[in-house]
Amino acid sequence: MACMEEVPLLKTLHDKYSKDAVILGVSIDESVKRADRTIKDRGMTWPQFADGKGFEGPIPTAYHIQGTPELFVLDRDGRIFARTGSATQVEALLKNALARPPQP
Repeated sequence: MACMEEVPLLKTLHDKYSKDAVILGVSIDESVKRADRTIKDRGMTWPQFADGKGFEGPIPTAYHIQGTPELFVLDRDGRIFARTGSATQVEALLKNALARPPQP
């Protein structure tokens, strides 16, 4: 599923889990203006990071992002719990991550 096609599902997950989890977007767009317009037009109300550097930006580089969508689920300790290419898998992964107790 294409990245923008997954926005409605991400909106649903954001609304459902906003008290327990945070959705954070990282734009790989090479135009900050275009990224800002897309965020506004699509109604993405969760935090977004857009630097206009595309796949060469610090976050895509650090996490070896090769395409979109690329979704990470972090556990309560901020560690990567799962990585997936589809928002359709995020809810089950999120439930599992939230069910785990924090690690010492």
